Amino acid sequence: MINQLIGNYRITAALAEGGMGTVYRGRHQNLPRDVVVKTIRLSSFHPRDQDQLKARFVREAYVQSQLDHPNTVRVYEFFTAEENYYLVMEFIDGMSLRELIQRRGALEPVHALPLLKQALSGLSYAHKFSYVDESGRSHTGVIHRDIKPANLLLDGLGRLKITDFGIVKVTGESGMTQTGFNPGTVEYMSPEQIRGLEVDARSDIYSVGVTFYEALSGQLPFPPSDTGSAYEVMRGHTELTPPSLAEVLPDLPAALAKLIMRALEKDPARRYQTADEWLNAITEYEHGAEKSQRTEVIAAAMTEVVNPPTEVLTEELAGRVGARGSQGVEPQVGMSQDVPETQLTPTPPPPKSTPSRAGLAALGIASLLIMAAIAGYFVWQRKGVPVETSSVPAQPVASPSAMPTAPPVVGESVQLRAAREAEETERYADAIRMYEDYLVANALAADATAIAKRLAEIKAFNGHLEIARVWMDQGDFREARKDYAAAVKARPSSKLAKSGLAAAEARLIGASAGIR
Repeated sequence: MINQLIGNYRITAALAEGGMGTVYRGRHQNLPRDVVVKTIRLSSFHPRDQDQLKARFVREAYVQSQLDHPNTVRVYEFFTAEENYYLVMEFIDGMSLRELIQRRGALEPVHALPLLKQALSGLSYAHKFSYVDESGRSHTGVIHRDIKPANLLLDGLGRLKITDFGIVKVTGESGMTQTGFNPGTVEYMSPEQIRGLEVDARSDIYSVGVTFYEALSGQLPFPPSDTGSAYEVMRGHTELTPPSLAEVLPDLPAALAKLIMRALEKDPARRYQTADEWLNAITEYEHGAEKSQRTEVIAAAMTEVVNPPTEVLTEELAGRVGARGSQGVEPQVGMSQDVPETQLTPTPPPPKSTPSRAGLAALGIASLLIMAAIAGYFVWQRKGVPVETSSVPAQPVASPSAMPTAPPVVGESVQLRAAREAEETERYADAIRMYEDYLVANALAADATAIAKRLAEIKAFNGHLEIARVWMDQGDFREARKDYAAAVKARPSSKLAKSGLAAAEARLIGASAGIR
């Protein structure tokens, strides 16, 4: 088939062998478009099965050609030629989640959660999708029935797309399933699907749960036996409690483990009822985790500022009060720099006594420190948005996370200034979140279109960085160099992109020279 012309497409490579035929890569003769060409080999099947296979292939073409969502693969064309059926689909230049897990092993939550959210977003769309079938009848809702890592494709920007709707089930329909035909992949099937019962959106949710259980842990809840028998797998899904993710991964946050395990409930009524419900639970988890992390940092910062080590506070107070004494404030006994350090610990004043000037100075300094800590708290609470400060001079409190502030733009909101500062200091995840928050709150603003365009550019650029880091982790420095080069082209001033490109090139040179 290689180099043959099928319709308007020239076959350039074989991609995979499927249960119904072969999947090829092709290129349109007149358009700059690479595609996937999926075929069905009718001659390989008994004549009594061919009508059923053709019906399923036509169903896939009709349904998937109408799906139009960023997280689903598009179908461009469907035609017959030389007694074969051909389905032409969008080509995703990247890898499947299965390949990513095989190459990299278990994923960190920071990488797995964005993929999980995209999968749920695509399924939410499909489960509520309204369309017409090959006979012209209208339907609402599509159940995939074969969600697994191999059917979740990742492009070079880290975007996930669901593919292979060949065994989709139209909501409320049962005529397409023959007796004895149970589509899907047993390691990812829901209990009701294994038993041959009626399935709905909650069956897909179970399969997503199994998929991301594996993505996070590197293992299936019910793996195949050494003999390859499917019986133990099916028994596990229908009868046994899966090993808790909290036990398999003790370092995984308990709340995140619970999010996954709920999707694996045997009883569909105990799972998430919709993909949107699960998405909302993830959003609440992320906000809670972010708030908890901020609280811990705030508590540590306030402890360090308000209650520093005794010797540090003593030295600082002694030095500042001594300096004030040289400007006309008389140093008090016990606070002089000439007194041994062991005697510098402040002593509480006697009851009803009038505070000394040195005591007032120390109290004032402590108050300023406490005020600085409180101001820091509100800055953290506002996710890094700058706050207006008073004109009272105070010693600045150093913070490891402090970043230089970008020059303000006249008339620009505080929210946008913070987003631009995050972008300029290459904190792209923060910048993306802030720009998105701004657009949600200011959808009708005059600058909304420009901000949305800028946000899309940052996401595309950051996508190159993220996938390049994945390639670096996997040791594929040639692919990493491609993505880093694309990032440098998109944003030549980026230090992250340039340093990443230099690192990838250095590793490539080292690899070619036999240096590890």
